[in-house]
Amino acid sequence: MSKWGASETGILRKKVVVENHDTLLVFGYACKLFRDDDKAKYIDQGKHLIPWMGDDSLKIDRYDGRGALSDLKPFEASREGYDATRWLGLSESDRKIEQLCDEERYYSLRTNEEEEEMYKEEELKRVKSNEFAFNYDVPKNPQESSEAPTVEEEDKDYVPRPELDVPVDIAIPKKEKENARIEKTAHFVSKQGPQMEILIKTKQAGNKQFSFLNQDDPLYKYYKHVLNAVKLGRYIVETVKDENSKTEGSDREHSDEHYLHPSLLQNPVCRLFGAL
Repeated sequence: MSKWGASETGILRKKVVVENHDTLLVFGYACKLFRDDDKAKYIDQGKHLIPWMGDDSLKIDRYDGRGALSDLKPFEASREGYDATRWLGLSESDRKIEQLCDEERYYSLRTNEEEEEMYKEEELKRVKSNEFAFNYDVPKNPQESSEAPTVEEEDKDYVPRPELDVPVDIAIPKKEKENARIEKTAHFVSKQGPQMEILIKTKQAGNKQFSFLNQDDPLYKYYKHVLNAVKLGRYIVETVKDENSKTEGSDREHSDEHYLHPSLLQNPVCRLFGAL
């Protein structure tokens, strides 16, 4: 039973618990203590211990549970490992089911699910945008197709500019066109953000010209080096600078030859890939 203190009011009142000793029962047994100095010294020196399984280096007393275990082999871990013993007693169909279950269990350890979901969304968008294909390279007038073929510019060997300061352990592109493609992409990603790199990598997954976006590609480190230099302002992409200075005049001269739908002009990805 509890009661409130009379000297306190409101929230300051403390609950006073009255203890009931009627249900408390205390009992014990009387015992006698005998002092035996010799026995105490004998136990303190460990002379009462016995070797376990004949091993003098491991001694136990008679109350140790290990005395009831004469053979520990059934309880030891298998030397062959978990993967070797888990298949024992399973049929071929059960093993296949177990393997499928393992792939589902540890899928997140091998794959970044968020990045994979982003790739799937971008791929779905790309498929929907390409449902109605249109070739802008086809001339408006059939007579224009009889024009003389243009002579392609010679692709020169690429020599890095001194301000880029490429480390000696990083592979560089062999040709200038290949380097221009990497520099334009790095300049574009530095302006649009890392999400745009994922978008380009998804859209150009089967294009060998953009293989430098893959981590296992020899030019991946060079691309990252250029991207970092562009972000820090230590390196200015000349190809992009030259194109910006010529954009106004070239658009006026070739507006009829390189016509693009206005909706595509609003998409920066299309402008990049058109330039490449």
